[in-house]
Amino acid sequence: MSNKFDVIILGGGITGMGIARDLSMRGLSVLLLERNDIASGATGRSHGLLHSGGRYVVKDPESARECAVENKVLREIAGHVIESTGGLFIRTIHDPVDYVEKFERGCKETGVLCERLTINEILELEPNLHRDVVEDGFFVNDGAVDPFKLTLLNMLDAMNNGAEIFTYHEVIDFIVKKKQVLGVIVRDKIKGHLREFYSDIIVNATGAWGGNIGRKLGLNIPTRPSKGSLIVFSRKIFNMVVNRLRPPSDGDIFVPSYSTTILGTTSIDVNNPDNFTTSHQELLRLYNEGSKIYPELYDVRPIRTFAGPRPLIGSSGREASRTFTIIDHEKTDELLGLVTIGGGKLTTYRLMAEKLSDLVSSKLGASRTCRTHKEPLPGYYDPIEISRMLRKSKSFKSHALRVIRRWGSLSIDKALYSGNLVCYCEYVSSGEIKYSIQEAKARTIGDLMRRTRATMGPCQGQNCIFKLAGLLFDEREEYRELFLRDLVNHLRRRWSNTVNIAEGALADQDALFLYIFSYLGNMNYLVRKLNEHGGNSRD
Repeated sequence: MSNKFDVIILGGGITGMGIARDLSMRGLSVLLLERNDIASGATGRSHGLLHSGGRYVVKDPESARECAVENKVLREIAGHVIESTGGLFIRTIHDPVDYVEKFERGCKETGVLCERLTINEILELEPNLHRDVVEDGFFVNDGAVDPFKLTLLNMLDAMNNGAEIFTYHEVIDFIVKKKQVLGVIVRDKIKGHLREFYSDIIVNATGAWGGNIGRKLGLNIPTRPSKGSLIVFSRKIFNMVVNRLRPPSDGDIFVPSYSTTILGTTSIDVNNPDNFTTSHQELLRLYNEGSKIYPELYDVRPIRTFAGPRPLIGSSGREASRTFTIIDHEKTDELLGLVTIGGGKLTTYRLMAEKLSDLVSSKLGASRTCRTHKEPLPGYYDPIEISRMLRKSKSFKSHALRVIRRWGSLSIDKALYSGNLVCYCEYVSSGEIKYSIQEAKARTIGDLMRRTRATMGPCQGQNCIFKLAGLLFDEREEYRELFLRDLVNHLRRRWSNTVNIAEGALADQDALFLYIFSYLGNMNYLVRKLNEHGGNSRD
C-alpha cells in the first residue's frame, strides 16, 4: 500500500467517518487514522438522539435549523439504523410557563416540526407520564439512532469507495516543512510499529481532542470539552423521546435505545477529554431531575452509567452554540495543509462532512459535487421489505428482527444471523461476530461490542465475554498477544460503569460479577502473571 494520499483524516468518530465517505465518493484517495476504535470517543458516548431541533429553537436557532434539515436527510439515507420514535416536549409542574410561547414561536421560525397536544393526547401517546405532572406539551420529530452503527456504515461505504481506515493508529508527530504540513508519524498501538503517511491536506476531525492535536503543531485550537454523564436503564420507560419543555439543562431527556432507556445529560467543563468518569453528584442530579418527569424512576433498574465529551469550540458548557466550526489554518495561522472541524451534533454530521469536503475539494481542485445526501448507507432497505427479509432468514424471528435492526439488509446479504448465539442478552450470533472481525475491523472485545452490542445487555458481558475472546483468538493471530489483557480490561470497564449506581439487586449482581472475575476466571492471578511477563498474553 502507498503511504501517500490526497487527504489524511484524523479521528474515527462520526464526523471523521462522514468526511471519509464524502471525499472518497468524490474520487479522492483517503486515509483515516483513529487512535482507538471507531466511535469510541464522543460519538459512542452520546445518547443517540436524532434531534428534531426542538432543543435549540429558543437559544440556538442556527443549530435548530441544521438539525431540522438533517433529520429528514438521515431518515432517507440511514432509516435502517433509526428508530422513528417521535418525541414529546412536555412542561411539567416544575417548568416555566412563559417558555411554551417561546418554544412554539422558535419552532415556526426555524422550520422544526411541532404540534401542540392536549394532556389527554400526551397521556394516550405515553401512558407512563402522570396527569398530575404534565401541564402542556408538543409533538416533535425526534428519533433514536445507533451512533456505533451509523459510524460503522459510513466506514463500510468509505471503504467501498477506496478509503483506507486504520484503527489503533495514534498520531505521534507531524511532518512539517516551511509552514506546510506534509504528513504524520503514527504508532500502531497493537503491533507497536511506527509509520509515516503523507498527504496534500490533513483534516483534524478529532473533536474534543482537537486542541491536543493543535498543540503538536504549536497551534491554539480553542476546544472546550464539556463532559456529559448519562444513565442506562434496563427497560423502555417511554416509547418516545421525552424532553422537558424548558431551557436545556441536566437530566431533561429520556431516549429509548433498543430495549433500554438512556437518561441524560449533565454538562461539566473538563480539561481532559479522556475524563470519562461519572461522579456521584452528577448521578444524583440526573435522578432528581429525571424523577420530575417519571416519579417511579428510582424503581427502575439501572444497568450502567457512562460519560462523554462534547466537541465544543469557542464557548463552553450550556452557553456554547451546538453548530459547527471549520478552521482553515492557512488563513488563521499561515500553515498550509491543515484544516480543523469541531462542534456540531451527531444529527448534523453529514452536513459538517459536506461543508468540510467542499473546502478540501476546492483546495485540491476536485469535484465539488456531494452525493452523501442522496445515496443510502450500506444495509438500507425499504421497511415493506422486512417480511421478505424475514422469510429469507433461517433464524428465529425474534433473533432475525434483532439482527435486521442492527445491520439492515446486510444481515441477509452476509448471513449475519448464522451460527450459534454468543450473546444471549442481545441475540448476537457467531455470524455477526466473525463478520465484524473479518470485514468490519474489530480487533478487541470492545470493538465487537460497538459493532454488535454484545456485552451491552443486562449481564454486561458476564455470560459471553469468554466466547468473544475465543472467537477473536481464533480469527486474529495478533490477538493472541493481547487477549488476556483485553479480557481483563473489558470486564473492568463494564464493572466500573455500574459501581456508582450499585444498590440493592444491582449491588448483588456486581458482587457476583467480581466473584466471577476473581475466582471463576482466576483473573487476579492471571493479571499478576501477565504483569510479571511484561504484558505478553502468550507467555
